[in-house]
Amino acid sequence: MARPANLSNAVYDKMKEAVDSGEFPEGLKLPTESALCERYGVSRPVVRGAMERLRKDGYIKTVRGSGSFVIKEHVTPTPFAPTLGKFEISGIGDVIQCQETRMVFEGEMAALAAERWTDEEMTELDAALAQIHRDGLDSVSTVDGDMRFHCAVIRAAKNDYAAAVYDLMKPQILVGMNMSKGLYPLLPEFAHRHGIEEHKAIRDAIKARDAEAARREMRNHIGFFGDQFK
Repeated sequence: MARPANLSNAVYDKMKEAVDSGEFPEGLKLPTESALCERYGVSRPVVRGAMERLRKDGYIKTVRGSGSFVIKEHVTPTPFAPTLGKFEISGIGDVIQCQETRMVFEGEMAALAAERWTDEEMTELDAALAQIHRDGLDSVSTVDGDMRFHCAVIRAAKNDYAAAVYDLMKPQILVGMNMSKGLYPLLPEFAHRHGIEEHKAIRDAIKARDAEAARREMRNHIGFFGDQFK
């Protein structure tokens, strides 16, 4: 009979492979412990041991009350990362703080994007928006399109330092994106507005080179924890 430690190592290897291959994409909320036990044919202690190692190695992040998410913090950081430090999320309060920071940061980047975009960046924004439409709001890959869209806005701002900051924040941003996506089945009107209409409004404002509108639409989109539920 295999020892629990050996089984945990085997499950760790399989889950790590799933992350590296994209089967478990960055930002994905992992299945429950019971689902993982069934998937790999092992007990809860074995799964917990594997997940603890995945957390330690920077493959997943567990948010109390929300679950575990794929973050890939083991990826080599940008040259700026060591001087910028790390953002840590351990609960919903930290997610809200991340969203508040994004409202300021991405709002200004959207304003700059409205002033600086070229045809190449607008093509990428349109492609990201089309991906969100194509994949559908109930798809795991919706988060991929969402992140692609926001990254396109950052690139259109043409600020290398801002791009490095955004790369550092991505693991935590993806947690927030997954949490918002988790509301979609429960709030279909919110899902359509947040997932489709607001991205289009941001794109339209940037395309019109209306910096103030781009800033406002981006802040409104990211600030879904606040005014949009009133």
